[in-house]
Formats: sequence, C-alpha cells, structure tokens
Amino acid sequence: MIEPLARARQLVTAQMQKVQLRMLPELLVGPGSLYDVQDVLRDQDIRCVMIVTTEGFVKRGVVPSFTQDLLSHGITSAVFSEVTPDPDVECVEKAAAFYRSRGCEGIVAIGGGSVMDCAKIAGALAVKPNKRALDLVGTMKVRTSLPYLVAVPTTAGTGSEVTAAAVLTDPERQRKYAVSDIALIPDVAVLDPNLLLGLSPEMTAYTGMDALTHAVEAYTNRYGSREARVYARRAVEIVFKDLKASYDDGRDASLRENMLIASYYAGIAFTNNMVGYVHALAHGIGGRYHVQHGLANAVLLPVVLEEFGVAAEPRLARLGEAIGLGGASDHELAAGFIAAIRELAASMGIPETIPEIRAEDIPELAAGAEAEGNPAYPVPVVWSQADFERVLRRVLAEEAQEEATAGEPQSAAIEPATAAEAAAERAPSNRKVKVAAAGAVAAASAAMMIAKAKKRR
Repeated sequence: MIEPLARARQLVTAQMQKVQLRMLPELLVGPGSLYDVQDVLRDQDIRCVMIVTTEGFVKRGVVPSFTQDLLSHGITSAVFSEVTPDPDVECVEKAAAFYRSRGCEGIVAIGGGSVMDCAKIAGALAVKPNKRALDLVGTMKVRTSLPYLVAVPTTAGTGSEVTAAAVLTDPERQRKYAVSDIALIPDVAVLDPNLLLGLSPEMTAYTGMDALTHAVEAYTNRYGSREARVYARRAVEIVFKDLKASYDDGRDASLRENMLIASYYAGIAFTNNMVGYVHALAHGIGGRYHVQHGLANAVLLPVVLEEFGVAAEPRLARLGEAIGLGGASDHELAAGFIAAIRELAASMGIPETIPEIRAEDIPELAAGAEAEGNPAYPVPVVWSQADFERVLRRVLAEEAQEEATAGEPQSAAIEPATAAEAAAERAPSNRKVKVAAAGAVAAASAAMMIAKAKKRR
C-alpha cells in the first residue's frame, strides 16, 4: 500500500492547488450573454479568433449568428468544427495547426466537455509547437500562457469553463488521460442558458450527474480547501433541487441557468480539491467502450461511495443534511444520501449497470484506474487493484456478473450490505504523517506556477 508517502504528497499538492481559487475566469451570466463576448475580445485588442465547436452546433444556427456579430464589431473568426466526442490526439493536433494557419489571436470554445478539452489542449499546442499532444499528459506540462480563451459551455456538467484540466483520448491505448495545468483555466466563462434550451433530456441527465460527481468527490476528498468544499456543497444542493426539473422541462431558461451555475461551482470545487476513484474508473471505461462520461459517473458514484465505507460517512452525512435528509447518525445520513443519488439517477432513466463492460477486461480496467488514482487523488480510502475490480464487478450487467463470479468462492464478491465493514478494515490508521516544511514548499511552488502561467486579464 502506498501510504503514508502518498498522503504526504497529496497534502503538499492540496496546498499548491489553493492558488487556483485566485485565478477564476471573468464570468458572464444570463440569457444572451454569448453576445457580450465581443466586448471582452475588443478589450484585449483581439481581432481574429478561432471558434472551436462541433458540426452539430454549427447547424443549430448559433455559430453563424455569433460570427456575424463578431464581424460587425471588427473581429474576424475561423471556425474549427471537427471536434469529435472524446477528442483524441489527431483531433487536438489538427485544431492547433488550424489555429496557427489562420493567424488567430484567441480562442472561443462553444460546446460541451469535448469541445472544451479540444480547445484547451489545442491552445497549449499552439504556444508549444515543438510538443505533441501526449507530451502534455500529466501535471504542469504546459507552463506557458495559452492564447486568450473564452469558454462557452452548452451543457451543464463538465465545469471545464473554470477548471485547470482537460481530457485527451489515446485510441492506441484505449484510455483517457488528464492534462492538468493552471495555464488551462479559461480567461472568460460564459454561462448563457439559451444555449442549453435544445439539450436533450438524456444529455441533461448525464451531464447533471457528471456535475454531481465532481462536487461529491471534491467534497469527500482529503486535504482540500474549505472554500472549495463550500462550492461543492452548494453545487450538490442545486443539482438535487433543479436537475430533475430541468430534465422534465428543458425549455425553462431559469432552470438551465441554475444548472450551469451548479456545474461551474462543481468545477471550482474539483479543480481545487480534485476528483476521485469514480473518475479514475470512468476514464478507462470511456476510453475503451466510449460510454458517455456522465453516464459512467452516475452508475459508479453510489457504488464507490458505498465501498469507501465509514471513512467517507462524516462528509456524506453533511451532504445529506444539505439536501434536507434526516438521520440519527452519520451512518444513516450517509446511507440516505447514497440512496438519494440512486433515486435521482433512476428518476431520469439512468441504469445501475454498464452493459458494455466485459468481465475479461476488468483486471486491465482496474489496473488503469489504480495507476490514475494513486497517488494523485486524496480519496477517503486508498485502494488496491482488487478494490477497483470489486467495484467493476458490481456494475457489470446481471448476466456478466454471473459469468464473472462463476467458480469463485462465495466470499470473493462483497455484498453491498457488508461493503462498509470491508472498507473500514481497509481504512488507514490515524497515525500522523509529518511533512517537513510542507507549507513553505507549497507556497514556493504556487508562486512558480503563477509566474509560469500568467493570465492576461
């Protein structure tokens, strides 16, 4: 097991990440706020931008209208609309080449998480022309200010408009990788609910559950900023209040705006406090089977929280209280909150299993999740590969579960009723980990990061 060195590293990293709370984007909120973007571009003396989006969104008519508005204010644009779901190496490198060839001075990303990922990594490659996309995978590999970046989400889930992260898909390895650097934080975030009025109920559900997962993982992780946990708690409250209503009535702009704000708050929370094992598992599942990210998160979230057991109960209990649950103990409140997650997902037709997962792939998926999650994510309990495998078996389709457990001893699969007890046995002791001069190291590292990733505001 990687403790206690992993915990020491996580503690130092958490101190460094707090700097991001001072680097939030300029925020434009409200119906029609997309058309205020020309003001911030003119303030920056930007006369040509690359618009990153999808063919589908171009066909909706918003992009032509927006480019015409920019032109009327003296700003030309070049539209890169070849973004694919889960953008891969080829996609982002093509976008970077497009940016350079058109002589652009800034980027406006209009779309969901895939568009934001593509725009961020393409922007990084534009200022680091000698690098390939995979060279940027990991933490602090960019270290150079991106072109001025305006992020305009058309879904309420990823929070990418405020985060220091992007996700890159490597088709050869069939896995998603995180690119993390404070240089990736956009300069401006635009929360225009009018852009979500055509979003399908299905995507409303998936992206809303993605936002919920960000918030819950950020809230339950260790060592994070208290301020970021306030954002996480508020995001959870909004999701439970407005997601199902937005799913039922997608034309209600006030509900759409509330969900955009929830996603934004959750983005602040997890870019500071990080995500956890739900994402470590979902990235592998998405990379291998192309399962929609929010759907994978929705299925995995309650199972992972159960497997954390007593270590996660105090903070899950506080989230239960935040959404109005009652209980005689933290255990009851935490169980109630996990049940509420399942009920919310079920109310929008989200299943409890992921049929695409094949039993024979579980060891490799689990190994990939462990490699991503350890030691990076400051989760309540540090897991081994066997723990990840157990979660994956629990979200197999019923017939696959029977196949996966055939011939195994009965004790090999832990039932939900005993999951908390099992996690408690795996929980670390309360011994203190001394990290010499951690605060000073964190402060110095943060200062270096700010110097290397100055944002032109």
